[in-house]
Amino acid sequence: MEKSKASIIARLQSNIQCTLRPGVWLPGIRNLHSHKEKWKLNSESVNSNLEAVVKALTEVIQEDKTRSYWLINKKEVGLLEGFLQVFVYTRAEWLDIIEIKFSGKNAEVWSFSSGFLPLCVPFACLLNPFLFWIPFHDMKLNKHRINKIISALHIPVERSY
Repeated sequence: MEKSKASIIARLQSNIQCTLRPGVWLPGIRNLHSHKEKWKLNSESVNSNLEAVVKALTEVIQEDKTRSYWLINKKEVGLLEGFLQVFVYTRAEWLDIIEIKFSGKNAEVWSFSSGFLPLCVPFACLLNPFLFWIPFHDMKLNKHRINKIISALHIPVERSY
């Protein structure tokens, strides 16, 4: 079976939704649909840590049975820092975002739902900022994705929350 893709309307709205990210504006409500943690990896090399995570992510994407569409949106590697951003479009085309900021052996990981309305709704990226106050739950899906990436990593990771 071929992997699903996000619709054109969802992909067109995703960068605006990512920039605005109204789903995380209110701290109490954002906790219902986001997960943050810190990793301590073995290597001092940001590049090798980032590549290990990308390799694990590729495995997770190939094994994903949720019919979500995963897109590595941004991958930046500097000498001392790195950044990885992944868009995950759920089956209903809600946009969840995974961001990993690397600094030496350390990484800050944040996975969150970006807004109340799915991006298959026309102009959802413009409507979601008005709906930022509505609580919604991700059923721990963002935490589950991070756990899947950790499981696929072939290097030891020390996690803290």
